[in-house]
Amino acid sequence: MKPTDHVIFCYPNIDDKHQILFTYLQAGLVQGEAAAYATCESPEEIKDSMRRFGIDIDKFEASGALHIMAAEDWYIPGNSFSLQRIKTHWKRLYDQSTGKGFKGLRVAGDMTGFFQNGLVSELIEYEKSLHKILDLPITAICAYDYVDIKKCQSNLFMELFDAHAHVILIGSKDGVLAS
Repeated sequence: MKPTDHVIFCYPNIDDKHQILFTYLQAGLVQGEAAAYATCESPEEIKDSMRRFGIDIDKFEASGALHIMAAEDWYIPGNSFSLQRIKTHWKRLYDQSTGKGFKGLRVAGDMTGFFQNGLVSELIEYEKSLHKILDLPITAICAYDYVDIKKCQSNLFMELFDAHAHVILIGSKDGVLAS
């Protein structure tokens, strides 16, 4: 992946999600980039999982290279969606990271909260606004659980795919990709 890449990642289970996202974030940290993960899991649980994965959480957080935040607080605080607020958050984090001397910013976003809060149309608006190629020179992976994707009508599923430059699919759960 290169800066400005916007990728959709569909996963069948939490272990696969962690494997891909942690590998992606760790690679950036090792290369001198900052990394951010907006997670629908507890940030503390994610940190514990990352430690078990082999990421030195304490070192990277202390240096300002790693940011783990609750996705709902990041994307939809108080169940309130604001496209401009989210984009401002990403720009501010990018500017802070490069201002500290990091080579760039890698982000991973867990999109489950949009589904859980009935904000699917807002999710589509957000994903389409990011474009297939991001306006900011960051790399981003938007993570989708097959359970959420399966709830989507086929046109919504295709809109999500069309809003991203690349697609990562791990397995197929209950024929969700069959058509």
